[in-house]
Amino acid sequence: MKYLLLVVLAMMTISTTSFAKSKNVYADVLVTNISPADDALWKRKETAPPLYPIALARSGLQGCTVLSFDISESGKAKNIEAIQSIPHKNLGKYSRKMLKKWKWIPVTTAGEAKTEKRTLRLDFCLGDQSPEQTLQRCQQQTQLACNSN
Repeated sequence: MKYLLLVVLAMMTISTTSFAKSKNVYADVLVTNISPADDALWKRKETAPPLYPIALARSGLQGCTVLSFDISESGKAKNIEAIQSIPHKNLGKYSRKMLKKWKWIPVTTAGEAKTEKRTLRLDFCLGDQSPEQTLQRCQQQTQLACNSN
């Protein structure tokens, strides 16, 4: 499985050059909650998928990042740490910037808002055929481990 993941990520990195030169580039970012998977205290205010960073799309960079962070009582992400960024650390840098801009709202209005520790995964995917093809590619990518071990 490790070998397969490395081969897939290497192919993604090598093939990204053609995306950067293609006339049509479709980009998608999938957000997957790792923990808590259920009974989360907070949810993203904006439900639309996050926008793919233009600099990453221009360079053709795609892959995944796992982030750990806290959501404060005021609904802001704090203590953001990129646990893993594959295949390049720039994904983690851009992921942290994206996450800092997100607004969080409590799931319920009952009781006082509490801090919550969260871990989530962002999958950055590019395609050159259609938005649907890119989404399908991203959904397949989420099945791969996002770590270098």
